[in-house]
Amino acid sequence: MKGIKNYFLVILIFSYFSVISQTNTGSPYSLNELGEINFTGNVSYQSMGGIDSSIDSIEFNINNPSSLAKIKTTNYLVGTFYKYSSISNSSLKENIKTSNINYIAIGIPVKNFGFGFGVLPYSSVGFNLQTTQDYNDANSVNTRLFGADGNINKAFLSVGIPFFKYFSLGASANYNFGKFNYERFNLMDGINYGVFSNSSSEITGFTYNFSSNLLIPIKNDLTLSILYSLHPESELDSFNIESLYTSSASSITLESLGDFVDIDLDSRGLEDTKLLVPKKSIYSIGLEKKNSWFFGVQYENKLSSGFENIFLNIRNVTYRDANSISFGGYFIPDSSSLVSYWKRIKYRFGIKNDKKSIIVNNLPINQFSLNLGLGLPIAGLSKANFGLEIGKIGDDDLIKENYFSLKLGLSLNDVWFIKRRYN
Repeated sequence: MKGIKNYFLVILIFSYFSVISQTNTGSPYSLNELGEINFTGNVSYQSMGGIDSSIDSIEFNINNPSSLAKIKTTNYLVGTFYKYSSISNSSLKENIKTSNINYIAIGIPVKNFGFGFGVLPYSSVGFNLQTTQDYNDANSVNTRLFGADGNINKAFLSVGIPFFKYFSLGASANYNFGKFNYERFNLMDGINYGVFSNSSSEITGFTYNFSSNLLIPIKNDLTLSILYSLHPESELDSFNIESLYTSSASSITLESLGDFVDIDLDSRGLEDTKLLVPKKSIYSIGLEKKNSWFFGVQYENKLSSGFENIFLNIRNVTYRDANSISFGGYFIPDSSSLVSYWKRIKYRFGIKNDKKSIIVNNLPINQFSLNLGLGLPIAGLSKANFGLEIGKIGDDDLIKENYFSLKLGLSLNDVWFIKRRYN
């Protein structure tokens, strides 16, 4: 298995720089709280609608640290995605393509517990919006442009500990770091020069999450799996800067730029601010027949109505408590087949309905997605997991985003910390 270690090390090095340097979205709904959440789970679990109660002894679930208590071999994970979005309103339509590494992680079993660590791009912002407003004098039109880009990355350390035969607990400590950049431009009709605002927020801080799994054997290889996960409320530190300058709307060059003015944010209490990470609870239950099939349901509740970014103070955007419900599972035609590779493939499916926290112009935003996936056995216990997600965010009353995403996740396995009996 030395080849797997070397291969994963190369992936780890190159993926790290890819994870921390790219923006993974072009959606206007990345205005949502800390941006659009990029990471929603391993490809294998995303393809089941995000159901986390399924436990796999050869692949640990990054979202569920208690799953580390059950892994039997060292598990290397890497995931990547390609996303195509069509964003439209009543008059305009734009197509956006994004792709990047989605996660890199390692899970390691030791004698009495399992632990894991990794890095992933947690959330992103990336959009350009334009609005116009007519004033009463009929000769004055104000055009506003607002753009943003950047991301928050997460480095995590997780541990899972078995308690009794069928119960396990897990915890993750996550260090979040990243930067968001914003640009605003206001232009009055008939005036050649407009006012630009450049600002940025450097974000750092720790968050934590905990999970518990209860496996209840029934009969005939049937097991009922129950999961509860808690993400306690946390705060991230945001260090903010802002500057203003004037420029011609038709041509932005060094010659057209006016004087730069750095805004004294400290006197306004906006240089160092806090960003709320809302409390989230996850409840999941599933029924599994070993090496044959699984079906589960999951409900998530996030108390995000209290979120506020006082530095940005975006007009016409408010927040509500969010929730989502998912249904999904997998089936394997014949896991022991020696004559048909296709019968040993794990076929996954799932649907998810998400009531998002963001409200724009008093219109709530919802998301629906359909997920399909394949778990392809490769050398030894390793798997290549392919996923397809098709979904919709928003509706025709505001901005509608239709998208599909192709995903690839590698789950590579090795054995560490086990004493050899024979050389």
